[in-house]
Amino acid sequence: MLRSIVLVLAVLFVSACSLPQQPTPTPLPPTPTPFPEGTPALSPADQARVTAWADAWATVQRFRAEITAYDSSGALRQRLELAVILPDRLHAVQYDPASGQPTQEWIIVGDAGWVRSGDRWQLGQIQQPLDLASLYDPSSLAAARTGPNGGTSVTLEELPAETVSGILCEKWAITVTPAGQEPNQLILWIGQADQLPRQLRTEYPDGSILILRYWGFEDAFTIEPPGTSEQ
Repeated sequence: MLRSIVLVLAVLFVSACSLPQQPTPTPLPPTPTPFPEGTPALSPADQARVTAWADAWATVQRFRAEITAYDSSGALRQRLELAVILPDRLHAVQYDPASGQPTQEWIIVGDAGWVRSGDRWQLGQIQQPLDLASLYDPSSLAAARTGPNGGTSVTLEELPAETVSGILCEKWAITVTPAGQEPNQLILWIGQADQLPRQLRTEYPDGSILILRYWGFEDAFTIEPPGTSEQ
């Protein structure tokens, strides 16, 4: 359902000054690969539901998110806060799990990127086009297919509604099993009123957990290169 955050942060820059290599965050679940032949992995009712989620997400231009990763013991291993303006503007801050203090900061505007350690910004260049919209990607569920040569199994189960950050949400248990791989267990909280994501929790076979929170849809913020006006 989501592509690796590594694609967004860990391989963003090519710099003549050799930017410091960042630690690899816990990867997000692989996006199911559609097969050219086969039947939809979802029932017609679930297919319509996921399509509605994708349609709502397609209207989003701005949002904020927090990514937290925990190991199998429950210890916090990674925390990132993001501000995103689609299609290609990102402001990201990485925090030290122990102290909670910021350790790294990125700004991306188009094909240019900047990384800051301490007080110094360093200019780099984006290695490949960003797909920031894939930080949440329900359309990949809608595209998943099954077939005689294997495919992706997807199941949805509606759980009792819950409130997330004051927003009444539908709660869904989603199991995504790519062919030949272990299943990814996801819990998705979707705003009842607007069908936009508020939280996504993924549990991996090794017991590690990744949680994404989403908010600030269409907030009036800007993302500009360092040294220029930003709100």
